[in-house]
Amino acid sequence: MTPQEKKKRRQFIQQMTGLGVLGLAAAGGILAAPYLRAEPARLRPPGAVPEEEFIGLCIKCGQCLQVCPYDSIKLEDIDGRVGVGMAYIEPRERGCYLCEAFPCILACPSGALDHEHDSIEYVHMGIAVVKNPDACLAKKGVPVPDQAIDRIYDHTKVLTPAERKSRKVTVREEDPEKVKLQKQLLLKLEKHRGENPCTICAEMCPYPEPSLAIGMVNAKGGGLLPEIREKCNGCGACVELCPTDVIEVIPRKSYKDIYGKGEAHA
Repeated sequence: MTPQEKKKRRQFIQQMTGLGVLGLAAAGGILAAPYLRAEPARLRPPGAVPEEEFIGLCIKCGQCLQVCPYDSIKLEDIDGRVGVGMAYIEPRERGCYLCEAFPCILACPSGALDHEHDSIEYVHMGIAVVKNPDACLAKKGVPVPDQAIDRIYDHTKVLTPAERKSRKVTVREEDPEKVKLQKQLLLKLEKHRGENPCTICAEMCPYPEPSLAIGMVNAKGGGLLPEIREKCNGCGACVELCPTDVIEVIPRKSYKDIYGKGEAHA
């Protein structure tokens, strides 16, 4: 499909979806389009087009969710302001791990996730910020507690009850690729159990060159703190894995928006 054909297809779907929204407005008394924006802004899957266009294009089919190897993508429930079934990511529950080839983008049939932006250099979901530096284990010099690692087992869907209970996983040749990837994540995370200082956010960052996106630096008063760097694309993996909820992602914002050009920020 040529770029022109893709553009026409996206415009057609957006128009048709817009007509559906107008029908809902007439029937339900929705009087203003801004109501259809998520509040606060949702973190969208990789490749998401600008928010208002995304809302018009997403047909709530769930294809992105079905192919996500890490079960990162959720669908808006009945409390969602932009309608049941809209795709988003809740990073504290499961961040995005920047899969090779981005299957979620490839699976999207409507253009809400842009097929022309299915490689790492184009993916930009938001930007991470250190919201609570005083709680950082690395700053306080506190070892990573067991419960910080166990929490990730508790919401890893591919584990058997025995694996979840024992906190022990083995990657087997016969495991489906999705299971292998999630188990490998846990095995990598296990290396940080009891670690002091904690470096989970920097070491577990899925960006191809993690040090370009996040790193640990000396903090004022002693200890270490995460520093957000220019290549951070807001995937939210650090948000999920942080033992004390120190980092958050601001969706749809760029590094320049938050930190200014060419500066790292802790």
